[in-house]
Amino acid sequence: MTDLINVRSTTIEKKVLMSCSSIIAAFFPGKTVRIDLPEQNQDGDITIIIENESAEIPAIRSTFIKDYQEVTEKIDYSERPDLFSLSLPGKEPFGQILIKRILFIFLQKITQERIPWGILTGIRPGKLISIMNQLGLKKQEQSLILTELYLVEKEKADLLSEIGDVQKPSIQRMKERPDLISVYLTIPFCPSRCFYCSFPSTTLTARNKHLLPSYLLALYQEIKLTGELMKEMNLKADCIYIGGGTPTTLGAEDLEILLQNIRDHIPAENGLEYTVEGGRPDSIDRIKLSLMKESGVNRISINPQSMQEQTLIRIGRNHSVSDVVDCYRLARDIGDWTINMDLILGLPDEGPEEMMDSLKKVLALKPDNITLHALALKRGSQAWESQYAHFRHDYWSMIQKVTGHLLKEEGYKPYYLYRQKNIAGNLENTGFCLPDKACRYNIGIIEEKQHILGLGAGASSKILKRDSGHQNLYNPLDLNHYILRFAEIHKKRQKTLRESC
Repeated sequence: MTDLINVRSTTIEKKVLMSCSSIIAAFFPGKTVRIDLPEQNQDGDITIIIENESAEIPAIRSTFIKDYQEVTEKIDYSERPDLFSLSLPGKEPFGQILIKRILFIFLQKITQERIPWGILTGIRPGKLISIMNQLGLKKQEQSLILTELYLVEKEKADLLSEIGDVQKPSIQRMKERPDLISVYLTIPFCPSRCFYCSFPSTTLTARNKHLLPSYLLALYQEIKLTGELMKEMNLKADCIYIGGGTPTTLGAEDLEILLQNIRDHIPAENGLEYTVEGGRPDSIDRIKLSLMKESGVNRISINPQSMQEQTLIRIGRNHSVSDVVDCYRLARDIGDWTINMDLILGLPDEGPEEMMDSLKKVLALKPDNITLHALALKRGSQAWESQYAHFRHDYWSMIQKVTGHLLKEEGYKPYYLYRQKNIAGNLENTGFCLPDKACRYNIGIIEEKQHILGLGAGASSKILKRDSGHQNLYNPLDLNHYILRFAEIHKKRQKTLRESC
């Protein structure tokens, strides 16, 4: 098996070659890409040589070497003058885009792999739509830029356009109200660890339950400091999102105290969007749901990930399919809130039949939001450690296409999207919603249009700069380090926010 892919050039800058690494990784998932290593290839290693033979319009010669066999191809951009008339929406230099484009075409021919997102390898491809909208580009030109310049498949370009339309009201509101922010709080504890999970969460066993009280006391102090900062700067929470881990792992008493601390200290806008990620149905009961409803929570997640009994056992979930259904019905009985449910494509031993069966069972409940994830292999997860491998790319692409079509038939629209490394089929995670049920927090964090203050271990804050861009600040992942350092991180967040507003 090939472990190393070495990329070389004598005519192209190293930083440009580095920008090509993610494209190469998309064709060779799980392999290590290195730039300009000495010639010490071993059997099975791959070398890719890229040379620019023209100082004006790029003419790139690409060579692919494996097991001492070479394949070379040259692409001359003088044959595509239409590309040079397209507007450039991002900051990436045009010449760099052209080189990546040539490499993509070359590798697609070599491997016969279908990569639907073309040379867009970032987490947030939808940001290009926002930029093109700001530039006043019409939909037809936007589609040409995505499909011809970035080599995105038409289906994905149309998906981005549709999401952009759904997001417009929320993004406009964020632009008009810079005093409204999001507050994210993390409860990094779970009933058990799932097969695919790499989050810094801790299972609440007898061995580590002593960490919970100390952690919550630190979090309460950070909530108080954050509320004081927001009041000082005349900021209000437009969205509060309690994630994890599994926040409903907390007992009813701890959950009530947490919700009370938030209510006492965090100033909120009228019409606050208030989300709690329930996640595991085995962690939710009537008392906890009632506490959340009384505290103003109006969005919850009940995430089965699969509606197949054997899959739930394989991925380490401690609940059954009937538990999911019972929990959902209990939530509907208690309150009229927006409910999200997650499903994951690519779980062990699942194919089209299992995925479609799970989706139909979820649709029968009619949740307000359904998020379709494509399984991403993450370092630190059991999936990564066991060297779990996805099925071939076109297999999952077909399943995602069918499931997306079914959701649209049932009245759901895609409203946010993001991608991850080592994701099944090189696809994406997409949130679907019924009309007027989109989650503003999800839009804000993916499109990066709003200040987000992250509280708790492993949480990140996203502070928008005055001119453009943003700065990320991270709380420590380790619970003990967080408890010792949260005040220090808060001071940095305070300074950054004051400079930005």
